[in-house]
Amino acid sequence: MSARASAIEALRMLVQKISGAPWAGDIVRLASMVAPARRQPDPYLLKVFHFLSERVLSIRDSPEPFAAPEFRLFSEAFMYSGEFQEAVRRGLAAAKARPGSAAVDVHSCTGVCLELAAPQWGKLVAVDPSRLNLELVEERLRGIGASNYELLVGDVLSIARLVRDPVGLAIAASPATWLINPRVLVSRAFSTLEPGGQLLLVAPLERGGFVNPLAPFIAALKGPAPVSRESLEDMMLTEGFARVRSWEGDLLTTIVAVKP
Repeated sequence: MSARASAIEALRMLVQKISGAPWAGDIVRLASMVAPARRQPDPYLLKVFHFLSERVLSIRDSPEPFAAPEFRLFSEAFMYSGEFQEAVRRGLAAAKARPGSAAVDVHSCTGVCLELAAPQWGKLVAVDPSRLNLELVEERLRGIGASNYELLVGDVLSIARLVRDPVGLAIAASPATWLINPRVLVSRAFSTLEPGGQLLLVAPLERGGFVNPLAPFIAALKGPAPVSRESLEDMMLTEGFARVRSWEGDLLTTIVAVKP
């Protein structure tokens, strides 16, 4: 079963739902450029992407799309998928835990990434613009017995100012981070990390010049076009990161970079 095929199959519904919108033409053209799938769609993810397709207009019209309740529901469901869980676990396995340092989840949504990181990191920090999201993070962390955590209302632009602990790991993986300019995300993460700290980024990237199947969804939500893995790695190296490693999944790419 393929996560990529699920997104491609759901594009037909997305195109139908946005039909008539003044901005729909660019999204439709982008969707037509996605290469066809050769495998069967993952049934769970197909439902998740259908949900997003049905609600994309209301999410787009929200003052802050990443904070819309419908986007929260999509994000949490997506982060429970095998594709996402494997991508984050792969990154966490490559990122070495640093004693005395915190793992910070940027735009944490409901804290799925921190739940996965909890066995390795003694201090967990969730940063999210939504107070409701942070309440859900707290419920999740209490549910797994975590006690050393902090919940901060903020976004990618404010993490360096808000987080007081030494940051050994910055996680940028939730679907909300797909709506952020990647250069801003990389730059802010670098300024937040302590020397030797690591950035774990999970994102849908272009491969070999082909449009990622999630690109039309991201564009419909007014997010930036996904860049290629090579471009993102160059961006990280230019910012100052070193030892950049990447792993490509069916739909998502995992990148771990270290701040010297």
